[in-house]
Amino acid sequence: MNWIYIFDIVGVLVFAISGILTAIDNDFDVVGSAVIGLVTALGGGSLRDVMIGETPVGWMTDTNYLLTILIAMLISYLFKKHILKLRKSMFFFDTIGIGLFTILGVQKTLAAGLDVSVALLM
Repeated sequence: MNWIYIFDIVGVLVFAISGILTAIDNDFDVVGSAVIGLVTALGGGSLRDVMIGETPVGWMTDTNYLLTILIAMLISYLFKKHILKLRKSMFFFDTIGIGLFTILGVQKTLAAGLDVSVALLM
Protein backbone atom coordinates (compact mmCIF):
# COMPACT_ATOMS: atom_id res chain seq x y z
CA MET A 1 0.00 0.00 0.00
CA ASN A 2 1.55 3.33 -0.97
CA TRP A 3 1.42 6.58 0.97
CA ILE A 4 -0.67 8.42 -1.65
CA TYR A 5 -3.41 5.79 -1.29
CA ILE A 6 -3.30 6.21 2.49
CA PHE A 7 -3.59 9.99 2.17
CA ASP A 8 -6.46 9.50 -0.28
CA ILE A 9 -8.35 7.34 2.22
CA VAL A 10 -7.65 9.79 5.06
CA GLY A 11 -8.85 12.65 2.84
CA VAL A 12 -12.04 10.76 2.07
CA LEU A 13 -12.54 10.16 5.81
CA VAL A 14 -12.07 13.83 6.69
CA PHE A 15 -14.30 15.09 3.88
CA ALA A 16 -16.97 12.52 4.69
CA ILE A 17 -16.95 13.58 8.36
CA SER A 18 -17.25 17.21 7.28
CA GLY A 19 -20.24 16.45 5.05
CA ILE A 20 -21.91 14.20 7.61
CA LEU A 21 -21.57 16.79 10.38
CA THR A 22 -23.12 19.40 8.09
CA ALA A 23 -25.99 17.01 7.36
CA ILE A 24 -26.49 16.29 11.07
CA ASP A 25 -26.54 20.04 11.81
CA ASN A 26 -29.29 20.39 9.18
CA ASP A 27 -31.39 17.61 10.75
CA PHE A 28 -30.82 15.00 8.04
CA ASP A 29 -31.56 11.39 8.97
CA VAL A 30 -28.89 8.68 8.87
CA VAL A 31 -29.47 7.83 5.21
CA GLY A 32 -29.40 11.48 4.18
CA SER A 33 -26.21 12.00 6.19
CA ALA A 34 -24.62 9.01 4.45
CA VAL A 35 -25.51 10.40 1.02
CA ILE A 36 -24.16 13.86 1.88
CA GLY A 37 -20.97 12.28 3.27
CA LEU A 38 -20.51 10.18 0.14
CA VAL A 39 -21.08 13.10 -2.23
CA THR A 40 -18.79 15.38 -0.20
CA ALA A 41 -16.00 12.82 -0.08
CA LEU A 42 -16.25 11.21 -3.51
CA GLY A 43 -18.33 13.49 -5.73
CA GLY A 44 -15.54 15.60 -7.20
CA GLY A 45 -13.31 12.65 -8.07
CA SER A 46 -16.25 10.74 -9.52
CA LEU A 47 -17.23 13.66 -11.74
CA ARG A 48 -13.61 14.07 -12.89
CA ASP A 49 -13.28 10.37 -13.72
CA VAL A 50 -16.50 10.39 -15.75
CA MET A 51 -15.44 13.55 -17.59
CA ILE A 52 -12.06 12.09 -18.57
CA GLY A 53 -13.65 8.78 -19.56
CA GLU A 54 -12.23 6.63 -16.78
CA THR A 55 -15.03 4.32 -15.78
CA PRO A 56 -15.96 2.71 -13.53
CA VAL A 57 -14.90 5.47 -11.17
CA GLY A 58 -12.31 4.69 -8.50
CA TRP A 59 -14.54 4.07 -5.51
CA MET A 60 -16.59 1.52 -7.45
CA THR A 61 -13.57 -0.75 -7.85
CA ASP A 62 -12.24 -0.36 -4.29
CA THR A 63 -14.69 -0.98 -1.44
CA ASN A 64 -12.28 0.61 1.05
CA TYR A 65 -13.75 3.97 0.07
CA LEU A 66 -17.27 2.92 1.04
CA LEU A 67 -15.95 1.34 4.24
CA THR A 68 -14.20 4.63 5.01
CA ILE A 69 -17.48 6.50 4.66
CA LEU A 70 -19.19 3.99 6.96
CA ILE A 71 -16.42 4.57 9.52
CA ALA A 72 -16.89 8.33 9.08
CA MET A 73 -20.60 7.88 9.84
CA LEU A 74 -19.82 6.04 13.06
CA ILE A 75 -17.18 8.57 14.11
CA SER A 76 -19.47 11.50 13.30
CA TYR A 77 -22.45 10.20 15.25
CA LEU A 78 -20.51 8.81 18.21
CA PHE A 79 -18.00 11.63 18.65
CA LYS A 80 -19.83 14.68 17.27
CA LYS A 81 -19.21 16.87 20.32
CA HIS A 82 -15.52 16.01 20.43
CA ILE A 83 -15.07 16.60 16.71
CA LEU A 84 -16.76 19.99 16.88
CA LYS A 85 -14.17 21.04 19.47
CA LEU A 86 -11.48 20.18 16.90
CA ARG A 87 -13.13 22.11 14.08
CA LYS A 88 -10.11 24.40 13.56
CA SER A 89 -7.78 21.42 13.19
CA MET A 90 -10.34 19.81 10.86
CA PHE A 91 -9.87 22.83 8.58
CA PHE A 92 -6.16 22.04 8.59
CA PHE A 93 -6.89 18.48 7.44
CA ASP A 94 -9.43 19.74 4.89
CA THR A 95 -6.73 21.99 3.47
CA ILE A 96 -4.28 19.12 3.22
CA GLY A 97 -6.97 16.96 1.63
CA ILE A 98 -7.84 19.61 -0.95
CA GLY A 99 -4.17 20.03 -1.83
CA LEU A 100 -3.62 16.30 -2.16
CA PHE A 101 -6.81 15.77 -4.18
CA THR A 102 -5.79 18.64 -6.47
CA ILE A 103 -2.40 17.06 -7.14
CA LEU A 104 -3.92 13.62 -7.68
CA GLY A 105 -6.59 15.06 -9.98
CA VAL A 106 -4.04 16.92 -12.11
CA GLN A 107 -1.87 13.80 -12.36
CA LYS A 108 -4.82 11.62 -13.32
CA THR A 109 -6.03 14.09 -15.94
CA LEU A 110 -2.56 14.47 -17.48
CA ALA A 111 -2.16 10.68 -17.48
CA ALA A 112 -5.38 10.50 -19.51
CA GLY A 113 -3.59 12.53 -22.20
CA LEU A 114 -5.50 15.78 -21.73
CA ASP A 115 -4.04 19.27 -22.01
CA VAL A 116 -2.53 21.06 -19.00
CA SER A 117 -5.27 23.70 -19.10
CA VAL A 118 -7.93 20.97 -18.81
CA ALA A 119 -5.99 19.31 -15.97
CA LEU A 120 -5.92 22.60 -14.05
CA LEU A 121 -9.68 22.99 -14.44
CA MET A 122 -10.27 19.47 -13.16
